[in-house]
Amino acid sequence: MEKSEQKRQDEVDFISNMPDSILLLILSRLSFTEEVIRTSILSRRWKYLWTSIPSIDLFSRFHREDKFKKEEFKDFVFWVLANRSVDLDCFHLRCFNHYSLSTVRRWIHLAVTRNVKQLHLLFHPEDEDGDVDMPHCLVTCGSLEVFGLILCYRSLRLPNITGFQALRHLRLTYVDLSIDSDLVKGFLESCPLLESLIFISCFLNEHDLLYISCPKLKILRIENENDELMCDSIKICCPKLVDLELRGLVANNFFFECLDSLNKAEIEPKLMGNIKSLLFPGISHVEHLWINLYFFSQCVYAARDPALPNLKTLALTTAVDAFTMDELIRILKYYPKVESLQLIVKEKFDGPEEWELHEGEARRLMTPDLKYVAITDKECILMEKGELVK
Repeated sequence: MEKSEQKRQDEVDFISNMPDSILLLILSRLSFTEEVIRTSILSRRWKYLWTSIPSIDLFSRFHREDKFKKEEFKDFVFWVLANRSVDLDCFHLRCFNHYSLSTVRRWIHLAVTRNVKQLHLLFHPEDEDGDVDMPHCLVTCGSLEVFGLILCYRSLRLPNITGFQALRHLRLTYVDLSIDSDLVKGFLESCPLLESLIFISCFLNEHDLLYISCPKLKILRIENENDELMCDSIKICCPKLVDLELRGLVANNFFFECLDSLNKAEIEPKLMGNIKSLLFPGISHVEHLWINLYFFSQCVYAARDPALPNLKTLALTTAVDAFTMDELIRILKYYPKVESLQLIVKEKFDGPEEWELHEGEARRLMTPDLKYVAITDKECILMEKGELVK
């Protein structure tokens, strides 16, 4: 090869002269691992560089009946996990109902051997019958800090052993936990470092109690988008909890205890049947509260002492024909130190087509400490220090 030709090739392959740290930064910006590996054809030095990327994101985008693509992707996942040269910071796998549970288990085991820190799985095993057991290797994994699972309403059997010693964040979506509510309670108690817990459209038995008692939990979110009740009752006892969110058809009964660190709470349950909820004194330390007005009024009137001495911001959600101004004022008399009030009128049932808040009615809400009032329907009406502004 002539020197001039070699020089031209070197000039074209200028990427090869970049430091590994720059190349790895470029590769890490790509969305999926398949794209990262394809870049190995761009430069001689890129051929094996992808094995040092700290994250893997694999997504089976083919049709379930495409057997060739199915086997090809299966081999590809094994090959990627087996050819890693560094430990895994994050592993995303979305394979829907394309593979059996045994195959997914082997992939999880390979990720665990790479000391995975974050694991996010979306799958629905093609095996039609049987529960999905939490893999033992995952339970005993000493490196796992973040775990997210979307299971497409398959039943998950939780372990009856102590594990997840490093787990700090857990998110379960579309998971059936109805096998044994005591296992759910025991499982959560066996995660000593758990700081964040999220349940999205999961469900237990309709007569079960979901008991959440985690000594270091700071964030708790439970949301149910389904038309069926998640469980009968929820009891929360978490002294370090700072942020609480409950939305949808999650339970009929709520019990709050020892929420001594609670700063913000968003509580908008859809209610069915009789309500038995002990909101007070469990949330007595809350500063910012977003809550359904009907649910809140029921809890206030049932409580011996509904005081919230630290409450600064109060947002109440309701429908037009589900409240009166007099009722709202009766509730507010318990909270004279509130500085900011928002009334969110979300929907109309049998109420009038047009609804307005008159200036005289708005002024009745003002207290010496109340600085801001926002009442939202189609328009936003604000009152600041007695000045009504549209």
